[in-house]
Amino acid sequence: MKKILFISQYLQRAGTEAFMMNVFRGIDHSRFQVDFLLYSWEDTDYSKEVEATGCKVWRVPCRRESPFRWYKELYMFFKTHAHEYSAVHYNGNGLTAIAPFIFAYIFRIPVRIAHSHNSSSAGFHNKLLHILQRSLVKRITTHHFACSSAAAKWFFGKAPAVIIKNGIDTERFAFNPQTRQTIRATFNISPSTTVIGHVGRFEPEKNHTFLLDIFAAYLQLHPDALLLLVGIGRLMDDTKAKAQQLGIAEKVIFLGERSDVNQLLQAMDCFIMPSTFEGQPFVLIEAQCAGLPCIVSDVVNSDICLTDNIHRYPLEKSPAEWAQETAHLLADYHRKDESDSILRKGYSIKRTIEYLENVYDSKQ
Repeated sequence: MKKILFISQYLQRAGTEAFMMNVFRGIDHSRFQVDFLLYSWEDTDYSKEVEATGCKVWRVPCRRESPFRWYKELYMFFKTHAHEYSAVHYNGNGLTAIAPFIFAYIFRIPVRIAHSHNSSSAGFHNKLLHILQRSLVKRITTHHFACSSAAAKWFFGKAPAVIIKNGIDTERFAFNPQTRQTIRATFNISPSTTVIGHVGRFEPEKNHTFLLDIFAAYLQLHPDALLLLVGIGRLMDDTKAKAQQLGIAEKVIFLGERSDVNQLLQAMDCFIMPSTFEGQPFVLIEAQCAGLPCIVSDVVNSDICLTDNIHRYPLEKSPAEWAQETAHLLADYHRKDESDSILRKGYSIKRTIEYLENVYDSKQ
């Protein structure tokens, strides 16, 4: 049995982590053992799920907390365990911390994958460090993966990269009217109420402040509406304070980290994502599969437009204009199951896993 090591900062319920867990669940466990190396001590539902199967979750300190200790413990980990692994698969948003690639190269792990899941990063320092270290990473890795063309350009510049489609279980996310009624009844949501939704971590690039401004403007047009926010993050309290400031707190439901996103999407009527940058938003694939109309910022890569449900809208437009666009879209929208469309575009997790298994076996 070959052992594969996934490397990521966290293992929380977010897009990159969802990709890793989908691969973890679907891979042939008679041929592969998938372990995780995390820069976090936090126990999550995902980490517990991994450990419950007998796979390992290794941990080192967060680099920002103690750079020297992070580097030292990474070195000791690879020195001790590198010989056990056939492949390392790094999943991240930037190349500010490239020690894992260096150690995987030094200790001769055969397959060394750099996998880009974003198209930029926050902060001038992070962007500069990423660009400076990019050329070294390209030389010491064996495979270059990205979730979109924009994410590939961010990580690898002009160097070739394979686009790994963020496959999903389409049956779980297919539109189901009965599930929709059940979930809305659970939250005491009237059939007449318009539910606008968003799933994402409360981080600057997700632009929750602007989303609240959009929703406040939408309420001026259609008072019978709710906003469902799914996720956690460092800006969650600030977002709650902003909802209070706008006087819309009673209309905004903060659901926190959830394991039933596939069902929550059924209860929504529209999905809004005004992100300032993205790679290939995993949740937009799920939302399209569920038949939701999605209004997203024009900085989101057009690769994500798998159905006619996606409407890219300029980020420089005002919240009132975003609200009007939302109202216009919903006025004549007829929801339907789009799971077949997603499958035809190749976004099946089964196809993704088949390709990765060949890579891990050194056949690709």
